[in-house]
Amino acid sequence: MDFRKLEYFIAAVEHGSFTKAAQECFVSQTAMSQQIAAMEQELDFLLFDRSNYRPTLTLAGKAFYESSKQIIADYQQAVKKAKALKNDFSGSLRIGISGPVEKQFLPEVLSKFVACRPEVNLELHELSFRKLSEKIRNSEIDIMFGLANEIEIYPQIETTILFTSTLCVIVSTSHPWHDRSEIYGNELKSEKLIIFSKTYGPKYYESFFKSCKCDGFEPNILREVENFDELILLVSANKGIAIISEEVLTETSGIHQIKLKETHHHSAFCMARNRNADNPLINEFMQLLINKQ
Repeated sequence: MDFRKLEYFIAAVEHGSFTKAAQECFVSQTAMSQQIAAMEQELDFLLFDRSNYRPTLTLAGKAFYESSKQIIADYQQAVKKAKALKNDFSGSLRIGISGPVEKQFLPEVLSKFVACRPEVNLELHELSFRKLSEKIRNSEIDIMFGLANEIEIYPQIETTILFTSTLCVIVSTSHPWHDRSEIYGNELKSEKLIIFSKTYGPKYYESFFKSCKCDGFEPNILREVENFDELILLVSANKGIAIISEEVLTETSGIHQIKLKETHHHSAFCMARNRNADNPLINEFMQLLINKQ
């Protein structure tokens, strides 16, 4: 059976008339009737009950109609994917983001990419560093953004550093340090700290404690949080202070920003891909972003 016959059959069902279906398919009514009759002979069951003025589907015809629509849809999708590969792109790009940093530079790059590749299906996934690193290793996403120390340890991952973060301390505007412009790393030993949890980013978590030790103290952790917004809210409520990249901060009421000096805390932000990924859109997108830097 060829796809043309299936298209005739679907048209006849959806129009409820062989005549209207024939007009849509640019064939005569006689040809339409002959094609559907040939289908019934080939299938060895009736698709339509013709005892009334308008043909109606038999029970077998109803079941075959639903399957026929799926067959046509699958065929069209297969053709679309094959054409995409022929034209040297996969047709989709899956991008993983971890928080507010990307929201400052990514919209412009995405806009340019879409303008160049309007046919590409873009997927955005906002997850923790840990979950993103799992997905990039399992090839469930094509590109991710996050902290370099969270993902560069994996040999199958290729990272590109976008910038080295400038770290600062954030406190509530009602905190005793609300009027300070700079602070030294070892001064944090007397403060209650709010940090991202180990499940959010295991390597970030490990690095944080090592850096505090190198600064000469054991951190007093008040709360471990799962997202950026929770951290900001707790700091603004004067529940504790936090170390964070200046690049992620925007104008936030209730927050005072202090430069962090003479510290071992450090952070580099990167984009990453799986070395084994063969989607050519990855290189195209990454180059577009690099050119913007």
